[in-house]
Amino acid sequence: MTTVTGPHTLAVAPIAARKAHTRTHHGETVDDPFEWLRDKSDPAVIAHLEAENAYTQAMTGHQVELRSTIFDEIKSHTQESDLSVPVRHGAWWYYSRTIEGEQYSVYARVSVQDSPERPSVSGDHVPPDEQVLLDANAEAAGEEFFSLGAFDVSPCGQLLAYAVDTTGDERFSVRIKDVSTGDLIDEAVTGIGYGVAWSAAADYLFYTRVDEAWRPHEVWRHLVGGPAQDDVRVHAETDERYWMGLGTSRDDRFVMIALGSKNTSEFWTLDAAEPTGDFSVIAPRSEGVEYDVELAGDRAWIVHNRAHRDFELAWAPIDSHSADQWNTVVAGADGVRVSGVDAFATHLALSIR
Repeated sequence: MTTVTGPHTLAVAPIAARKAHTRTHHGETVDDPFEWLRDKSDPAVIAHLEAENAYTQAMTGHQVELRSTIFDEIKSHTQESDLSVPVRHGAWWYYSRTIEGEQYSVYARVSVQDSPERPSVSGDHVPPDEQVLLDANAEAAGEEFFSLGAFDVSPCGQLLAYAVDTTGDERFSVRIKDVSTGDLIDEAVTGIGYGVAWSAAADYLFYTRVDEAWRPHEVWRHLVGGPAQDDVRVHAETDERYWMGLGTSRDDRFVMIALGSKNTSEFWTLDAAEPTGDFSVIAPRSEGVEYDVELAGDRAWIVHNRAHRDFELAWAPIDSHSADQWNTVVAGADGVRVSGVDAFATHLALSIR
């Protein structure tokens, strides 16, 4: 124990005990006398953490008034009731809003029919005819921790799939809700990673699972309303250098799997109307080649560094499976970084810096 004299108190700093422990990885053996602190359920660990908290309070107790003053000053400059910019998708304007005094967001939408123009965004104003999809404050009630790992409305707009973590370990439980009634219709899937993706008919939901290093490495398919033990693994990444992302194309026509290491990319797609089919690769990974994909109509728009280090824009038939079929649209140029492309009904938006 170490005695430390603070401004207004004399406190004793707790010192964690050292317990012999070794571990070996990749042929290297490491001595770690503090390994025992990993066990969150160990009464000795809990007692040590409580002692550290008590020490912190004793040493900083005289700052309570100052902390309160600083907090109030920052809070006075923050607009607590606010609305995100509404984004149109299909027949709805989607947005989130925050409420003064609450910790989490409310996720909502307004139909385009009720509001042909973008809904108003200002302070406490709530757009008329708002439909609340998820009040995260209500979801978090009674929980010491709450985080969303996924939030996705089905293409038909009738179902909402969201994933929650109430322990802080970034392992999420999936909840599927009927938006019109508010009823939860499926809570079978647990322990997933970030992100979900719907099939076109909303009869299947795709999700990721993580390995012991918390690396997303598998994609699974779940029949809505069915038991989790019947879920099917549809893709697996065994190379530990690669992380995995899951989503859908902008028009919801395709389920997309993105794989990436520090310097190499690979994308796989599946027709969302045929959820039990097989995923197809856009272009097999090639060491050092990074690419990103935007699907639109009968074309895949691809930003890649295959021919130039600062990237360029190409297109390929949507059913192509080789980089040899990429056709250059905007060639790479030194000092001009092509960072992304977004496809809309009548034009492309190319991001360059």
